[in-house]
Amino acid sequence: MATVVQASYGGTPCNYGKRAIAYIIDLLLTVVPPIVVGLLGLIVVFASVPLGVVLFILSGIYVVVFPIINLVRQGTKGATFGKSQQNIALVKDETGAPIGILFAILRSAIFWIFNSLTAGIFSIVDLLFPAFDKKRQRIIDKILNTVVVDAPGASIVPPPPSGAAHLGTYRDDSAPLAPPTI
Repeated sequence: MATVVQASYGGTPCNYGKRAIAYIIDLLLTVVPPIVVGLLGLIVVFASVPLGVVLFILSGIYVVVFPIINLVRQGTKGATFGKSQQNIALVKDETGAPIGILFAILRSAIFWIFNSLTAGIFSIVDLLFPAFDKKRQRIIDKILNTVVVDAPGASIVPPPPSGAAHLGTYRDDSAPLAPPTI
C-alpha cells in the first residue's frame, strides 16, 4: 500500500472502501430496478398484456435514463448517487471543483473504450489501481487529472437540524400528548 498524499488543491483522497461501496451502490441502482420491473412485466404480461408491455417499456427507459442522470450528477455535483451516499466526490485535482458534464462523459467514454480494447482487463486494473496509488486515483483519474475526495457536503439528504423531530422517530418520554387545538 502506498502512503496517501493530499490532492493538489488540498483535499483528502477518500479511502478505497468508500469508492468500492459507492461503485456497488451505483451498479445496484443501475441494474436491480430494471430487472425487477422487467421480471414483474414478464409475470404480468400473462395476465394483462398491456400492463406487462408498459412495465417492459418503463424498464427500458430506466436503463437508458438513470445512467445519464448519474453522469450529469457526477459532472455537475461531483457525485453520483453512490458517491453521495458515501460522502465522496470526483473533482479536478488542481481546483477541487466538479469536473463538468463534458469531462464526465469523456471519462466514461475513455473507460469503456479502453475496456473494450483490452477485453475487460483495463476495467479490472483500473478499478483496483486506487488501492495502490498515493492519491488513490484510478488510471482514468490520472489521465484526466481528477481525484475522488472525502466531501462531507456531497450527501443527497442534508443532515436534519439538531433537536428537530424526525420522521420515523418516537418520543422517548411517556407523557401523554395534548389534544390538537382546532
